[in-house]
Amino acid sequence: MWMYTVPVSEGRRLTEHIDALWRAIQGSKEYLIALKEHATVDVFLGYRSDWIDGTVTVPSESLEMFNELGIPFMLSIVRI
Repeated sequence: MWMYTVPVSEGRRLTEHIDALWRAIQGSKEYLIALKEHATVDVFLGYRSDWIDGTVTVPSESLEMFNELGIPFMLSIVRI
């Protein structure tokens, strides 16, 4: 397992975290695509909210990483 935490404050928007991760790994795109032949490649995103009827909006530009790597966008939402 490879784990990376982006240097973005916890309270910032989810899209800022996604975009920062993509900037950090974009140079390894071809390696990650090749790695998919032998291993599972996914991105785990967690989102915590105290808003009972929370909505998460992710602009299409922030989904580029998932499209380029050919992996699904998965989001774990935890109500606190």
